[in-house]
Amino acid sequence: MMYRTLHLLLGLALLSSLACAQGAKDEKNPIIEEFRKYFRSPEPEVRRDQVERLAKVNSKESVQLLISKGLRDDVYSVREKAIWALSRVTDQGAMDELFAAVLAPKAETREGVVLAIGAMTALDDNPMGRTAVVRLLTSKLGTDRSELVRSAIAESLGMLGDVKAAAALITALNDKAERVVISAVDSLGILKAPEGGRPLIPLLQHGSWRVQVAALRALGRIRIKESIGPIIDYLASATGRPTEDARNALVKITQRTFGMNATTWREWWDRNQSGWEVPPEGKPKTEKEVGNAGYGRKPTRYHRIETFSKRIIFVIDISNSMKTPILVKAGTKPKRPGPDLGTPKILLAREELATCLTGMNSEVWFNIIAFETGVRQFKKTAVRASPGTIQAALRWIEKQRPRKAGGNRRRQSSDVDKNGWILGKTNTYGALAAVFGLKIDPKHGVRSTTAPSPGKKRRPKWDTCFFLSDGEPTVGVVVNIEEILQDVKRWNKTCKMIIHCIGMEHQAGVATLLNGLAQITGGKCVFVGK
Repeated sequence: MMYRTLHLLLGLALLSSLACAQGAKDEKNPIIEEFRKYFRSPEPEVRRDQVERLAKVNSKESVQLLISKGLRDDVYSVREKAIWALSRVTDQGAMDELFAAVLAPKAETREGVVLAIGAMTALDDNPMGRTAVVRLLTSKLGTDRSELVRSAIAESLGMLGDVKAAAALITALNDKAERVVISAVDSLGILKAPEGGRPLIPLLQHGSWRVQVAALRALGRIRIKESIGPIIDYLASATGRPTEDARNALVKITQRTFGMNATTWREWWDRNQSGWEVPPEGKPKTEKEVGNAGYGRKPTRYHRIETFSKRIIFVIDISNSMKTPILVKAGTKPKRPGPDLGTPKILLAREELATCLTGMNSEVWFNIIAFETGVRQFKKTAVRASPGTIQAALRWIEKQRPRKAGGNRRRQSSDVDKNGWILGKTNTYGALAAVFGLKIDPKHGVRSTTAPSPGKKRRPKWDTCFFLSDGEPTVGVVVNIEEILQDVKRWNKTCKMIIHCIGMEHQAGVATLLNGLAQITGGKCVFVGK
C-alpha cells in the first residue's frame, strides 16, 4: 500500500514535467548495451565511467542495472557513483523501481538506495512527492535490521529537508547503535526543527562523547533557550575537546562570547535568563571575560592554533619539497628571535612540534604520523605526554626522512616503492586514512577498501588532528582533492574529529585542500610564510 500511495503521489505531482516519451526501447539503447559489455572490466575507473554514462538513460532497466551491478561493486567509488546516478532518475517507472528496492535483501543495496533517495534531485521542487518519500523512509527507520541502513535513512531524512521527519528522528535517538543516533542527531540539527531541541539535551549525558558532541552541534543550530543551562553545566564538568563544542554551541545560541569560563557563563545566565529571548543569528558580541578564559584548563598550541583536546594526533609532511626553504618573518622576542628568513619547512615544523610537545599537559595523549610516499606512525596507538615519551617522539620525528628505494640494503634502478609510486612525494590520502584508522589497498585502485565510515574496532583514539603539509597530493590511491575531501567527510560522519590544518606557504592547490579539511571538520587553517 505504501508503494502504491507513493507512486500515485509522485504521478500526480510530476505528471506535467515527466510525461515525455522514452523513445527507443531500453533493450536497444546503446548505452545499456555498452554498460553490459564494459562493466565486466577489472579496472574500477572503467566501471565507474560506465555507471556515470548509464545515468543518462533514466529508465527502469537502467535503475535495475545500477542497483544490481553498481551498488554491489567491490570498489566503493563505483558504488558511490551508482548512488549519484540513481539520485538523478526522474522517469516514473524508474523511480518506482528505486523505491521498491528499499526492501532489497542485501543491506548494502538498501543503504545505497536510501542514500540515493535522500539526494534525489526530482524532489527538489516537489513537496508532495518529498512528503511521500519521507513517509516511506520513516516507516523503515525503526524496523530495518541493519544499523548501516538505519543510519543512512536518518541521514537521508535530513538531506530531504522536510521537518515532518523530526518525530521519527527523535524516536531514533533511542536506537542502540551509536552511528544511528549520531545520524539522527545530525539530521535534527540540519532540519532546525524546534521540537527536536529538548530531546537532544539528555544526550549530553550519553555514554559516547561523539554523541555528546553531535548533540552540542545540533543544539547550536536549533538554538532553543532551554538548552543554555544544561550546556553551561556540561562545560563546567566536561574535559578535553568536547568543552570546545560546548563553548561553540553557547556562542551560537546566545551570540555572546565568554570563552571557556563556565563560571562567567553561569553568572551571566543567572542574571539574564528571566525574560531573555534567543537573539537573531549574527556576529557574536565581544564580552570582557572574567579571569582566565580557559578556566583552569591548559590548552595545547601548535602554529598559533589552540585546542583543549586531550587526544591529539600530529600529521607532518616530510616529502622532498619540505626540504626547501620558506620565507618567514623573524621573531621579535629577545629570548627567542625566531627562525631566520629562508629556513627549511621541515625544520620549522620540527621546531614548532618540539615547542608544542614540551609544553603539553601531562593529561594529554598523543601520536605522530610522518608521511611522504610512505606513511608511518610514532606508536601504534596514542601515548601519554610524559617527559620520556615526548623526548622519544622528538628523536623519532628528527630521524624521519623520505625513504630510498630498496631501503638501506640495496638500491633499485628507480626511486619507486613496491606499488610503483615515486618516493619522496606527497601521499595525503594515505596519511588521512591512517588518521581515521583505515587501511588502504593500492592494488585494487581508486578508494577500493575504504569503508563508509570507520567501525568501532578501528575507530581512532584521538578527537583532534593537526595536519601540516606544503603541497598538493602527488601520489597515492587518490590524488584528486575533491575526492579526498568527500572521503574525509564520509569517514568523519561518526568520528566527529576536528582537523586543524597548517600550510607551509599559501598556494592554490594546497590551500583548497587544507581549507576544505578544516571547514568540513570544524577546524581552523593557518598558513606559514610570507
